Amino acid sequence: MKILFITRKYPPSVGGMQLFARDLYAALGDKADTRLVKWGGSNKALPLVLPYLGLRAVWELIRGGIDVIHVQDGLLAPLGYVLAKLSGKPLGIVIHGLDITYDNRLYRLIVPWAVRRTDVVFCISQAAANAARQRGVAGSKIHVIPLAVADELHSKSSRAELISRLQLPAESQLLLTVGRLVKRKGVAWFIDNALPGLVKQYPDLIYLVVGEGGERHNIETAIKRSGVAQNVRLLGRIKDSLYEAAYNGADVFVMPNINVPGDIEGFGLVLLEASTCALPVVAADTEGIRDAVVDGKNGVLVPSGDAAAFQHEIGRFLADPAGAKQFGAESRDFTLATYQWDKIADRYIEQYQRLLH
Repeated sequence: MKILFITRKYPPSVGGMQLFARDLYAALGDKADTRLVKWGGSNKALPLVLPYLGLRAVWELIRGGIDVIHVQDGLLAPLGYVLAKLSGKPLGIVIHGLDITYDNRLYRLIVPWAVRRTDVVFCISQAAANAARQRGVAGSKIHVIPLAVADELHSKSSRAELISRLQLPAESQLLLTVGRLVKRKGVAWFIDNALPGLVKQYPDLIYLVVGEGGERHNIETAIKRSGVAQNVRLLGRIKDSLYEAAYNGADVFVMPNINVPGDIEGFGLVLLEASTCALPVVAADTEGIRDAVVDGKNGVLVPSGDAAAFQHEIGRFLADPAGAKQFGAESRDFTLATYQWDKIADRYIEQYQRLLH
């Protein structure tokens, strides 16, 4: 089988979708002849990026031998549809969440229309699948296949390095959130509603927030409003050893998502990254997070928007470091056994083989 793999989000560009594309491409490449057409820069120039990807893809189709066209997100569905019509090849599209729910009139007219005409639609979570069905995609075309995770971060950096580089008190207890700073991530909500109570109980607590985005101003306002300026560090985008040190040096990973109409959490790859670092996870029981965290196995799920529940579960880990360490180790084992790229790639290959035969 020869697969044409098209993606507009790929390293060195940074983000969960970029890592997903990189790892899925590599996993498929171990099982099939996979040709990559990618864009690894900013998507701000999307009107130029799409023609570039289209021309590259047409050239690969002209070269011949392609059996299946694989498009890595819903925004590229119209491009995939045109390529499939021109070549007569089957088309598969990956849906993450926002790429099917984006609330723009022109987008709503074009993208769901193209997705509905795709041969197979891969959704990374049940939440993404539900969103696709609500926009008219036939259930028979939809296959829910979660993300997997590479064991790249565990034990590469120490807590001592994190404490030293951030100049934190040695006795600090550290919460960590990693992700793009958008409203649905719930960081401002968490700082307003849950963090003050935790700080009162654990005065040495420091909340580390890794990421950038349009919600940063609201988060900074919440910090001032809640009087926790000494207990929050907004680290922005970090990478390399400091990124690894954050995962391996924190005490609890927190993903306090809230529900925002038209903007769903497709999966939450950072949850799996945290789990592979043996870091206890406390996350909101909502949307695609449910596909990444199995409650009690590789994390704890609490009702979205329930500050008391977040305080209780986080406090339980902070109060019992030995228990937290054991839970983290068990979470790591579960995640590595359950979310393997080799198994995930097999599921994509199986669906493409069905299309061809």
